[in-house]
Amino acid sequence: MKKENKVTNKDLDKFVAEEIKEKSNQKEIYLLQDQNIAISISDSPEIEYLGFSLAHQKNLITEITRFLIIHGGTLLYGGDLRQNGYTRLFSTLVHQYRPSKEVGKMFFKNYFSFPIYLKQERTDDLEFKKNGVLPVLVKPPIGLEIDETKFYDPSGNDNLFIWSESLSKMRQEMQSSTNARIFTGGSISNFKGKYPGLLEESLLALESDIPAYFTGIFGGITMKIIECLKGKKPQELTLEWQSSQNKSYEEFVDYYNSKKSTDQIDYEQCTQFLNAFTLERLSKNNGLTIEENERLFNSIHTSEIIFLIMKGLQNKLSK
Repeated sequence: MKKENKVTNKDLDKFVAEEIKEKSNQKEIYLLQDQNIAISISDSPEIEYLGFSLAHQKNLITEITRFLIIHGGTLLYGGDLRQNGYTRLFSTLVHQYRPSKEVGKMFFKNYFSFPIYLKQERTDDLEFKKNGVLPVLVKPPIGLEIDETKFYDPSGNDNLFIWSESLSKMRQEMQSSTNARIFTGGSISNFKGKYPGLLEESLLALESDIPAYFTGIFGGITMKIIECLKGKKPQELTLEWQSSQNKSYEEFVDYYNSKKSTDQIDYEQCTQFLNAFTLERLSKNNGLTIEENERLFNSIHTSEIIFLIMKGLQNKLSK
């Protein structure tokens, strides 16, 4: 009986490095020059159930960030200022991996929505400047008639409406500057905006027909989006399920929709859009075949995930 050759993670690491180098024709630093790559990530509630930990998720995002930076890409992220949050992780990674000859270049733009940026302190500004991070402060939408110097706690329908509208404006502004977007993990319930953050960002990215890459390794809202793209209707993307997780959410949806004549909260419309998008359209946009996207949806190997993302980005964005 013929012995099967087992492919190890070390083999994959070597293959990824050699393949990307070959494809970039020895000009690695220019592979993604002047391209803005957004990363949509937050902690997945399913991560431990799937046999992983937050350390695994941060390891994956560290490796993705490293490859994007050394190939000249600029990272975009919409986040907050939590001490152990992804904004600070990206800031540290960019400082570590940016090319020594380009220390003056901003490799990371972090978008802050109102009123989150009001919590930003002088020490944060100095840290961002040292690490090559450009904070982008997005003002609240016109028409809210609020005090733009006041921090509004995310409680009560009035304040939650301010947060939802401000987060949506930030995501729209970030999307207008985004050339491609990568999704992984993501909270499913108990969020501050109109929808789970990664769901709203996926709708904006797909509507814009930019390259979008969905990695299902850590579950979360990313996997629910993947299920929709494959024609399914996950219960998590229904108002009934969301309301069962947060008793005040259904009341907020009624309040939100009463104040909006367009762009209302409508999970059925979200699901219909994702169901109709098709894997063919996703593949045409992101430079991977349908089979490769299926691999990206399901792979648990960091090296394979990075290889597929970098292959797609090169096919669509490389100059």
